[in-house]
Amino acid sequence: MNSNRATYDKLIGPDGQPQYGRFNQTFSEVNYRDFKLYDTMDRPASRLHAHFAFNQFHFISLHSQDYTLACAIANVQYVANAFVYLFEHKTGQLHPYSFIQPLGFRCTQTSKPFSGASQFRKGNAKFRILASQHPKRYDLQITIGNDIRVTAELSEPEAYEPTVVCTRAGYNGWAFTQKHAALDVTGDIQWQQLKIPVDAGKFVGSSDWSCGFMRRETAWNWSSISTRLGDGTRLGLNLACGVNETSFVENTLWLNNKASPLAPARFEFNRRNRMEPWKIHTADGRIDLSFVPEGCHKEKINAFLVASNFTQLPGKYFGTVKDEAGRIYQLKGVNGLIEDHYAKW
Repeated sequence: MNSNRATYDKLIGPDGQPQYGRFNQTFSEVNYRDFKLYDTMDRPASRLHAHFAFNQFHFISLHSQDYTLACAIANVQYVANAFVYLFEHKTGQLHPYSFIQPLGFRCTQTSKPFSGASQFRKGNAKFRILASQHPKRYDLQITIGNDIRVTAELSEPEAYEPTVVCTRAGYNGWAFTQKHAALDVTGDIQWQQLKIPVDAGKFVGSSDWSCGFMRRETAWNWSSISTRLGDGTRLGLNLACGVNETSFVENTLWLNNKASPLAPARFEFNRRNRMEPWKIHTADGRIDLSFVPEGCHKEKINAFLVASNFTQLPGKYFGTVKDEAGRIYQLKGVNGLIEDHYAKW
């Protein structure tokens, strides 16, 4: 895997600056409070400015042939948000829940990707992601009243290779992301009248742990697959365009837990009708896919200081992916996600 090697266990080095690059290991802590933030005229930023400039979120998804469950905890300081939805691929029904807290009230997130808990609470809704180091795993717990109960454990398979990237963002900031796809997962989903065992032989999971001092206004597209192919191959895909392309790219193909980097990705879609088929390609020719949306989860916020136009679509992928040796894998209706997102924070 074409990756840098970190010289310091934490993301922010002793000089107060991030370690930029694509890495083949996780950091013990994304110690963002040690980052020396400056304004555009090279003056040290105030503590208040630094506080509100930092954003963080953790997204988790579970996938089987019949179901996709997606959830997130996000805090952009002015507002915190948590959502979860269950999509039934056979019926096309999407069941969403979404919650907002002003000024990050009752939302806490750990700065250690594999230690500590991220939590969100509003009324009878509780979201909790507990990270553990040995072995590396995430324990997900969601309760919403008496109708929704989600418990799931996502863990790295043996010899798993994550994707960890830190890039410059705008003139002063940086963006960090740690991605996992095609993880082992077990647990249970109770969704109103549905009781779904999260069987390790049927489900796989993904995780997106991201944070940073990002651009004030930004937009991105994102593609994600976690699946087992018919021959038993465990396949994961992460493609993004718009956030982490300053010198380094987060795009990754996982085959049986081994990660290989991909070239920049291009997304072609109709913003006026995102339910039309999408086209996704990479510049190295290794990814040639179409995506057919089956459901749509939308969230829009248009406030004075923050804004978000977020669309995430569960659906099916068709086409081909190539490994580094040129072997072709055919995708024929593989479940996955795609996303279009504008944010001002």
